[in-house]
Amino acid sequence: MNPARRVRSFFKPLVDDDFSRHLCLPPLFMENFNGQPPCKCTLRGPSGESWTVGLEGRNDGKFFFRKGWRHFVGDHLLEIGNFLVFEYDGNTNFEVKIYNPTGCEKEEAAAAKNTTGNQASIRNRKKSMLYKPADVKETSDGLIMFRSKYTCFERDVSKNPYRMTVPKELAVAAGLIKKERVRLIDPNGKSWKVKLRLDDTKYGSGHLRMTEGLIACWRANNISPGDTVVFELVNKKRSEMKIHFFRAEAGGKRPCLVLERDASDPDVEN
Repeated sequence: MNPARRVRSFFKPLVDDDFSRHLCLPPLFMENFNGQPPCKCTLRGPSGESWTVGLEGRNDGKFFFRKGWRHFVGDHLLEIGNFLVFEYDGNTNFEVKIYNPTGCEKEEAAAAKNTTGNQASIRNRKKSMLYKPADVKETSDGLIMFRSKYTCFERDVSKNPYRMTVPKELAVAAGLIKKERVRLIDPNGKSWKVKLRLDDTKYGSGHLRMTEGLIACWRANNISPGDTVVFELVNKKRSEMKIHFFRAEAGGKRPCLVLERDASDPDVEN
């Protein structure tokens, strides 16, 4: 390839589960190495920290980021729908930018830390960190079918935003009763730390409410009374829930939702 015309950047959309194991580099980009690709590359993420990944070739001539790639994926909480832009500096180093499906940079990635070698983090880096998107479809009779591989629950937004509770059985099973906060991840990928409060009573029938931090999340997402929120418990250990918003129809009519659990993937740990 003519040095003046070398490809210095490329982007990769994450479209299937294989991205968590390896990432294929474009053949045209590989011409930068003139047939002598390096064994390792350094990826510098949006946080400024670096990750070392192996570059491995196959018999069909394709090259992949492989060894160490899982750490990069896990530390940045990458998921299907994200897309990455790689800028090459000519010396086995890449600057990586990470975007959400909205086209905006993923804010969580800016705070990513390299946990390679941290045994506690490695043990906790479960496949559940690679969030699988829910399947949402509307039927001909107006029902919204929400099918997820994770435990879900829905809540209607009332005039009092503090009336947002976690189902008691779920709160106990997921250990949220013992947690002070939960992390909500909105459709734009922004995360919100929300305080949990147990309204205990002498009869033992207390409710676990989401309080401080919830209003800020609602305001940022233009949530109004009458809207419905679906919570997906995507990671128990990290107390993380993805949230999905369904707007009230004209006249304040609430959307009709049907939640279904997809248990077809035995690898999902929830």
